[in-house]
Amino acid sequence: MQPAETTVQAPRLIIHAGTHKTASTYIQERLRCNKSQLKRLGITYQDPDQCRPKAKKLAAALCKRQWHKWERLFDDHNGTDILLSAEQFCVPLTDQATIQSLENLARRHHYQLIIIIFIRSQLDYINSRYVYSLRRFYHHQSFEEFANHALKGKLKGEKKSRGKIRRRSDVFDFWTYFQPLLQARSKGSQIAFLPFKKDNQDPFLALIETIGLNTQQRWKPCRNQRHLNRSPGTRGVCLARLLSQQLAEANISPKQISNSSQLVLLEEQRQHWRDPAFWGYDRKLADVVCSHFKDNNQRFASMAWGTSWQEQFPSDDDALSRQRSHYEPPSNSEEERMHRICQRMLREIQSQVKRRS
Repeated sequence: MQPAETTVQAPRLIIHAGTHKTASTYIQERLRCNKSQLKRLGITYQDPDQCRPKAKKLAAALCKRQWHKWERLFDDHNGTDILLSAEQFCVPLTDQATIQSLENLARRHHYQLIIIIFIRSQLDYINSRYVYSLRRFYHHQSFEEFANHALKGKLKGEKKSRGKIRRRSDVFDFWTYFQPLLQARSKGSQIAFLPFKKDNQDPFLALIETIGLNTQQRWKPCRNQRHLNRSPGTRGVCLARLLSQQLAEANISPKQISNSSQLVLLEEQRQHWRDPAFWGYDRKLADVVCSHFKDNNQRFASMAWGTSWQEQFPSDDDALSRQRSHYEPPSNSEEERMHRICQRMLREIQSQVKRRS
């Protein structure tokens, strides 16, 4: 009698590829805190603080077709599960040829490629990207201008290409933006699209569950609150827009400013502002955004999850009726105070830029 054959499962290359503003920084810090536990469970997290090549560098290598860095990654791990996390993977993984090349490389090293991407409803996503880009001084658009540009696939501060890959402009239209991944998935590739914070699930635990681990284990929390990557409140957003406008007039680009993403947050702490979160929509604009993406959202949901969009994002109805939350100085004295803060910050940045040059 012949002995029964045993199936040896191929090691996995797991890539968590964002998207932007879906708690990637938080997830990466929790992965770092639980690195030892993951190792005991057979998964090596490629910690960017301790492991080379870094995940961001590997994403850049995909864009530049630098496959030798990926060869080194496989050689270093020699058959163990590898977990990478960087939102920068989204750009190369919207290119069909890159997806195929990465799958072929993984297969050649006897690895199984798994790609995980979080999806955030456009109402939340556009609002969050506005605050994100404004506090980095990429533009000084109003929210209405930014949202209307987003519907046309235009994002201020975004480069048109990364390496040899041209950035897609339809970043908020998931049906078109992720079409290469959807097609690869239909042909058998292992690609998971996770609704962001569905049923208020912690994004880290959603990732853990997707890679087949027990969410009930004692996973360590973040060691530092800064890794929650918080956004400024309403006055902070107002200050960021005002300062961004003055930086543009002074011909100072965000690249010239060290620690630019933290300046408004630090000023909020200095001023002891404890404001509500920014929400730029009124009901009319929210309706326009939802209507614009409605049909393609249904197509995406049907192909990605086999359900309706509403089933995955029931909170959209609440978002539609959410009251606008922004800041306008209630008096001339408050407006003058905001301008004084802005002028002081501008002088500090000018001094910093002058010292660096």
